Amino acid sequence: MASPRLALPAAAVILSGALGASYGFGATPSPSPTPTPSSSPTPTPTPTPTPSTSPTPGTALDRITARVHDALRGSTAGHLHYKITIAGLGGIAKHPNATSAPASNEKLFTTIALVEQVGAGYRYTTNVSGTSTPIGGTLDGDLVLVGSGDPTLTRHNLASLAGQLRSSGLRRVTGKLVVDDTRYSHQTRAPGWKHEFLPEESGAVDAFSVNNDNWRSSSTFLADPSRANAGLWRSALKSAGIHVLGGTHIGPAPTTLFPLASHSSRPLSKIVQMTLRESINYYAEMMLRELGYQYAGHGSRTTGINAIHHFADGQGLPIGRLEDGSGLSYRNRESPGIYRAWLSTLTRLPPAYRVIYSALPESCDPRGTLKYRMCRPTFMRRAVHAKTGTLTHITSLSGYAETRGGRFVTFSFLLSHVGSLTTGNNHVDAALRAIVRSRA
Repeated sequence: MASPRLALPAAAVILSGALGASYGFGATPSPSPTPTPSSSPTPTPTPTPTPSTSPTPGTALDRITARVHDALRGSTAGHLHYKITIAGLGGIAKHPNATSAPASNEKLFTTIALVEQVGAGYRYTTNVSGTSTPIGGTLDGDLVLVGSGDPTLTRHNLASLAGQLRSSGLRRVTGKLVVDDTRYSHQTRAPGWKHEFLPEESGAVDAFSVNNDNWRSSSTFLADPSRANAGLWRSALKSAGIHVLGGTHIGPAPTTLFPLASHSSRPLSKIVQMTLRESINYYAEMMLRELGYQYAGHGSRTTGINAIHHFADGQGLPIGRLEDGSGLSYRNRESPGIYRAWLSTLTRLPPAYRVIYSALPESCDPRGTLKYRMCRPTFMRRAVHAKTGTLTHITSLSGYAETRGGRFVTFSFLLSHVGSLTTGNNHVDAALRAIVRSRA
């Protein structure tokens, strides 16, 4: 609305308590700059002993600390919490263990844990089978589609599946159209969600999801979209010239099936990139259920949250109060110190680190939620890779940066009770500029 490593590289983390107002992001938009070439390869932080968080008067850290504190004055946040670690210099913090709602920074936990669980190359595969082998263009039995939890499945993909069946020679199905949606539960809302968040901010969770499951807004559809989605599937088959004589059955697939067609999603790394860069709540909620499925054999909000806790325990990481996978819940509670630990540990998990780092929005990059932020001075462009987060009166920013002197920084800001979202973001950006400009 992340996951870890053991030895912490001396990185900088700033977490700042809630900011916010509606769902817009950022500082006053500056003219869109000409995009610079993509940022340098994923930096490899060099682990160094973690220095004292209390800077020695007169040192580089002391000067940076003073500039950061000065930049954050006037943020309009009632609660401003942060933690920053600068490799080789030390840390800067204010109430780093105080918890508040992190908004979309919560997506870091979901995406990191899932990438670690199934790998960056994982693809959701939607399979279509028959209860018998078609003969002479006729399937004497049921046509079965098993939902895979693919959050990116579209009507176009259904048409492609129907096209595969048509190309194989299938024209007629004597039995039923079966849709197996049992991979996930249908519970979408989480404690702490505003009523309008479904479907305005996230579609309905379903193992057989089509077009983000927000193409209808009736209570019946939002409670269980499977039957309506099955109607889209039947229409795709009809358009391809395949006639299903029986009715529609929603439920578990028969045990004996004969594969006929399949559709695979893009690799998980690409879906994570879309999720973090554009802050797609629905993808994150679906990923939470997939975590639950991988962990417990069935995807639900509860099993997904348990999977994240299991991952955190295995890495020795702290974790706060989780209510969802996207950060839409106002009841989520995290601290800058928690994000600092996750982001630092992540750098020691090379495959997941590469995926998450490259997926994070970059300052002044038109492809993500930081497109209007930190465009000036020019050295700030693409210098910050971080996840934004926004709810009413809440804003957050957690991620990585590099100083002009080449020092790796891990930071997290959590701001809450914020009077002005734009003002709060401007002050956070100013604090990051104070860090990045350092040549120490």
